[in-house]
Amino acid sequence: MDMQLIKGALAGLLVGFFAGYMVGERQARPALSDPHAGVPGAPPLSGQPQQPPEGGRTTGTGNPQLMEQLRAVEKLLEKDPNNYEHLVQAGNILYDLNNFLRAIDYYEKARAIRDDSPDVLTDLGVCYRETGNYQKALELFDKAADLKPGHWQSRYNAVVVRLFDLNDAAGAKVELEKLKALNNPQVPDLSGLEGEIARRLGSKSN
Repeated sequence: MDMQLIKGALAGLLVGFFAGYMVGERQARPALSDPHAGVPGAPPLSGQPQQPPEGGRTTGTGNPQLMEQLRAVEKLLEKDPNNYEHLVQAGNILYDLNNFLRAIDYYEKARAIRDDSPDVLTDLGVCYRETGNYQKALELFDKAADLKPGHWQSRYNAVVVRLFDLNDAAGAKVELEKLKALNNPQVPDLSGLEGEIARRLGSKSN
């Protein structure tokens, strides 16, 4: 994926004192075929909500421009309901609108046609995570990483889900080691996650 497209979107959820960000790309894209990977931003541990980093998500709920784009794509799908690129684009727009249930529907329809995009799988995993289906999210992140071993976004998201949603610090540590082994300079600072994992593992051993 062209990483320069990963720009802006969703403020993340607060888990305890931890504020994390799941990031999508800038929604105002003219091309229907652009990929859209849900990727994480650097998580602050100060306990204070912070602005997402560049590429962090802005809430798109009710955004008129996004709604107009969605209507345009859905009209195209009325004529060609099995168009993979248009299905993914509809999922992308709904993702940016925070309508994760409808985004899931479009992404799954796209996967039924072609299931070889780690970016789509990662976005779909984020959608399942946002709707509370954490195991399904992990399944999709794992599949994305299998398809593209260097796909750091899927590994990072797996760390977040295991640590904060499933309270599985040991599993998160395993995922984090896989992520660090990629040696990818685009990966955000991991010190916050490492510290939180160590804190939780330490508290269990006491």
